[in-house]
Amino acid sequence: IFNSRMATSGNFFVQIQQKLGFRVFNKKIYEEAFTHSSLNLKDSNGKAINFERLEFLGDALLTAVVTEYLYFYYPKAKEGNLTKLRAKIVSRTKLNQISKEMGLFELAQISKNNKNFGDDIHGNLLESLIGAIFVDIGYRKTKSYVIKEIIKPFIDMSNLDNLVLSYKAFLIEWGQKEKKEIKFIIQDNFGLDPKVCYCAKILLDDELLAKSKAKSKKKAEEKAAKIAARILKIAPKPIHASNGK
Repeated sequence: IFNSRMATSGNFFVQIQQKLGFRVFNKKIYEEAFTHSSLNLKDSNGKAINFERLEFLGDALLTAVVTEYLYFYYPKAKEGNLTKLRAKIVSRTKLNQISKEMGLFELAQISKNNKNFGDDIHGNLLESLIGAIFVDIGYRKTKSYVIKEIIKPFIDMSNLDNLVLSYKAFLIEWGQKEKKEIKFIIQDNFGLDPKVCYCAKILLDDELLAKSKAKSKKKAEEKAAKIAARILKIAPKPIHASNGK
């Protein structure tokens, strides 16, 4: 996959400003925020040009903003509950989803020879964008952007308790608490669809509980675990992080 629009083109900055909704000042930093390491770009001093450093910075900034937001949104919540709620918001799965909905991958610059960057590139781009915004216009405006354009549109605070990051982990934890034996069995799938490569089966006390197929082992297990949770009629217990409203 290769985006032929080079970051130096005016078209790139028109699109990035449309997505952000404000004027971009430091154009160079946004170029870097959407440049993948597979291009092997370097500056005149031999320093690598890619989004990895900005991703590191954006990760820390996003965590800080979300932490502060939760602290004031739930004034009666305990530290442990706030930690669990924060993990749901900044999880890789959730960030990937948000980035896809924002269409950030459309601006990514990736070598046409690199096809194994994985799904997490979406969340990485979101974090690198946040890092670039911080470098460009500072913390206060970055915080405002994260709250207005990421938290409020994409995070359902009223239903955050019910959000499950991993149904496989949730099912295993349930089995441990209920003293039930949960087994995950992965088999190669040789069906008609070549993209569906794996079949996951879940055994409850050695009896088949649920099964599902997908193109990866992880996705097959997650789909089967979600079906199993529905069959067992189990859901996460509310954290009761009252917001005092």
